Amino acid sequence: MRIPKSAPFALVMALPRTAPSYAGYVATPIFMINWLAKRSYTRMIFLLGFLAVGAVVNIAMGLSFSFTSWALELALFLPFMAAVLGFVPSRHFNGRSFIKILNVLVLITSLISLTQHGFPFRLPYIHFLPDFYNGGYGNGGAKIVTVIGFFGVAEALSRKRALNVRDNATLIISGLNFLMPNFILGIVAGAAALVIFVRKNRAVMFAGAAVAMVVVPYLQYRAEVKNDAFQEYYGANPKLYAFVAVGKLYLDEPHTALVGAGAGQFSSQPAIWTSPINRYVSTHNLPKLPGMFSADVHEQHVAPMLVRFKNNKYAIESSANKPYSGISQLFAELGIPLTVLLLYSAYLLFWRSGQGDFGRAAFLFLIAINLLDPQIDSPWFGVMMFATLQAIMADRRVRAARVDEANRESGVFLPGPQAARPARA
Repeated sequence: MRIPKSAPFALVMALPRTAPSYAGYVATPIFMINWLAKRSYTRMIFLLGFLAVGAVVNIAMGLSFSFTSWALELALFLPFMAAVLGFVPSRHFNGRSFIKILNVLVLITSLISLTQHGFPFRLPYIHFLPDFYNGGYGNGGAKIVTVIGFFGVAEALSRKRALNVRDNATLIISGLNFLMPNFILGIVAGAAALVIFVRKNRAVMFAGAAVAMVVVPYLQYRAEVKNDAFQEYYGANPKLYAFVAVGKLYLDEPHTALVGAGAGQFSSQPAIWTSPINRYVSTHNLPKLPGMFSADVHEQHVAPMLVRFKNNKYAIESSANKPYSGISQLFAELGIPLTVLLLYSAYLLFWRSGQGDFGRAAFLFLIAINLLDPQIDSPWFGVMMFATLQAIMADRRVRAARVDEANRESGVFLPGPQAARPARA
């Protein structure tokens, strides 16, 4: 039996979250990229140059700056940047195969996690929280599983399938990964993105309606019991107030509107890992690296919103209550010009040039999920976006080859250059 070339990539990304496995998460995307391609290394040089300039400007303006957090954030968001900037995938990397294999592995590890809580004799949603359907990633792992499941569902819906279990196995597995975890924001964002498939496949609409009959009552229940302390105090939903915080950053430090506050400094994962709020509500083993500390911009603009609720952790513990998102993170840490460039590049690659619903669904999910939750520096979100990029690029090559073959079979040829006729005397 031949082992798919993408299997090793998927195996590493499916490892349980530990300090050593994070090294694998950030190293694996490096091998997915063809670094010898001019489009890859030139765009990486541009990105590094911009981030370096931003760091120098912030230091010159007298702001504290953690280069450890900067380097760590660069490693974490590299796969996302590779996807939206259009780096060339390695010839050993197959996006569709990677997405399918990772979904199977995550299903297996999630079921193993459930057995530790009495499954199948005790059931999630009934006897214990569905958060334990987490792929073995631990606390917060349900978010990762939902994201992986979404891309699996989109990949399956984007190709032709016969009406049998074998052809729809990936869709079933990915659907479980997408719906079973308790990541409401991911389910809502994913459902909004998957609507694009309804145009060509009415069965998706009926299947979605059936799922909604089960899921919507639970979503309503979660909305009713949601802690609204943040909104009551600040007078705005936390996800909207995230952009108010970015606006205040721009007013206090005008240069950040152009070059950002620096990767890893404001509300990205390294910034949150070093935040003062972790003294009160953290449930994770946080990394302790030399030179890693909470930067001034976080201390002044993000930490106060969080520490205010140090005695009411449920006000900020849920993903829906956190006053930051992926899009607000981009505007704060990278500035307006680069953020607009990245989002426009993603639009061109996944929507306009994708020429199919897979890329368009991925683009819609990119926007929707990152308005609700920070996924920019999630290695899993990044590699799934890059896998989607490879898949739509491969699909485009296949379509072009079929057109060429059809033209040859029909005898249609493009005229070649004709030799110039000699001028008459």
